[in-house]
Amino acid sequence: MRIQVSILRNIKATLRTIFHVALFFGISFGVYRGFFSYTLTYDYSLNTRSDIANQGDGEIHVAAVWLDSDRAFMDGVNLAVKEVNEQGLVLKLDDKKVKAKLVIHEYDDTTDDSAQDSRLSIAEDHKIVAVVGHSSSASAIPASITYEYNGILFISTAATADLLTEHNFIYTFSIIPTEEFFVGKLIKFSKERNWNKLLLVFSRNLYGLNLYQRFSAQVEPPLEIVAARSFFVEQSDYKGMIYDLMNKDFDAVVMAAAEEHAAKMIEQLREMGVNKPIIGGDGLDILKIWDWSNQTANQTYVASIFSGKNEFNEKFKNTYGVEGSYSAYQGYEAIRVLADAIQKTGSSNPIQVASTLKYGYAQGYGGYFFDKNGLASNKEIYIKQIVDGRFVLVE
Repeated sequence: MRIQVSILRNIKATLRTIFHVALFFGISFGVYRGFFSYTLTYDYSLNTRSDIANQGDGEIHVAAVWLDSDRAFMDGVNLAVKEVNEQGLVLKLDDKKVKAKLVIHEYDDTTDDSAQDSRLSIAEDHKIVAVVGHSSSASAIPASITYEYNGILFISTAATADLLTEHNFIYTFSIIPTEEFFVGKLIKFSKERNWNKLLLVFSRNLYGLNLYQRFSAQVEPPLEIVAARSFFVEQSDYKGMIYDLMNKDFDAVVMAAAEEHAAKMIEQLREMGVNKPIIGGDGLDILKIWDWSNQTANQTYVASIFSGKNEFNEKFKNTYGVEGSYSAYQGYEAIRVLADAIQKTGSSNPIQVASTLKYGYAQGYGGYFFDKNGLASNKEIYIKQIVDGRFVLVE
């Protein structure tokens, strides 16, 4: 009997021990899980990033996201960083001045997967306070959501879709106009040239669809779209579609497509005997169009924010020995705007810099003015023509 009582006591003691241990680990796990969940929340990321920025260790960490295949963008970024760091940045922290410099971290968004990996890696690195770049609307729009919920300032350099800025995010800004402005310039240019009958060809992706929709909405007499056709970028032969369109009476072709996809279409249009002018937006603003189209892109007119006739181009040529480009210019401009806003703010804290850009930047670098949605809509748009492998400014 004593043995049974002893065994029962031991069992009860063991059960109490197991219960206490289980309770301890249960509480510990709950605390850990709660903390881990908190580390994934907006508030934690925002506060941690702000705290690091406010420490003022002399380094301001900025991510630059672009295509690995286009080094011109990073050349523009690095040229601006060199100028800014030589001129010096001064932060005002706790009533003391701290000299600071920009430190760039490069990321790639060539594919959807690499773009996703880049934005998630940036969000996890709490010392990064700002991002410049993203080479398309398709990568910039989802990235803006990630940056917004992690308290990272984002200056977009290439996204022209309205969706990027229309939701009035706190941290998202764009230094390139939306398609509305590019289309407006192309329509005005077509009217001046009496290219009234327009054939509209667009790629079935975000860029092509947005440009097609905007163009269709803005066209008015005497201009008219006599026909509109779409194509899949995965295809390689468009001659059947082009043959059907050749029976139409038109003055010019509107190319709502970008880069290699547009170049492939241009080449086949020319091969089929379509020698009418071709007009398009910033998706054609790259001289590789000439080579990608097998040197058939003459009479192609591009709406662009980069004229090629400015102080930046001279500095870029003196530094790298070649002419600047649209992507190099945008990389340079984004860094200069960011640095100027940080200097005016006296802090690299993203929420404070964002406030400066949105509400106190009337006299900022380059005359930029951001509306309530963070869009710089006051940039001038030019028309350039591709002539034998180079851009010639038309107006």
